Amino acid sequence: MELQKLNHWLTLLANLGVIAGIIFLAVELRQNNEMMRAQTRSQLANEVTELFTANMNDQAYAEILLKGNKGEELSEIEQYQYFRHRNAWLWYWNNVVYQFQIGLYDEQEFALQISVIRGDIDTRPGLKTHWCASRSRASPALVQAIEAESFGVYC
Repeated sequence: MELQKLNHWLTLLANLGVIAGIIFLAVELRQNNEMMRAQTRSQLANEVTELFTANMNDQAYAEILLKGNKGEELSEIEQYQYFRHRNAWLWYWNNVVYQFQIGLYDEQEFALQISVIRGDIDTRPGLKTHWCASRSRASPALVQAIEAESFGVYC
C-alpha cells in the first residue's frame, strides 16, 4: 500500500513537471517570436537605410534619381541606373510583404509601409511608370497591397 501511494505521488509530480515544462516552452517560444520580430524590424530598417544612403555623396546619381522620379528623360545609362535602383526598392517591398505574411511584421507597421510606398508611387511619375512596367515581377500580395485602393485601374 505504501509503495502504491509513493508511486501515485511520483506520477503526480512527474505530470506536474511535464506541465511546467510545457509552460516554460510556451514562454520561451513567445520570447523567441518577439526576438525574431525585433530582429526582422531592425534588418528591414537597415536595408531601407542602406537604400536611402547608398549614393548620398554622388551628386550625379542623385540627379538621375531626381530626374527619374519626376519622369524626365534619361539617357540609356541613366535609365539603367534608375531601373536598378528602383528594382532594389521593389525587392525591399517584396520582403516587407513576405515578413508580414509570415507574422514577423505587425499589421500597423505593414499598413504604414504600404501607405508610404503607395504615396511615393502616386507622387513620383517616373516611379509610377517603373512600377507599372515592373509589377509583373512583384509578388501578387505586393501588387494587391499597393493597388488595393485603386479599384484595379492603377496602371
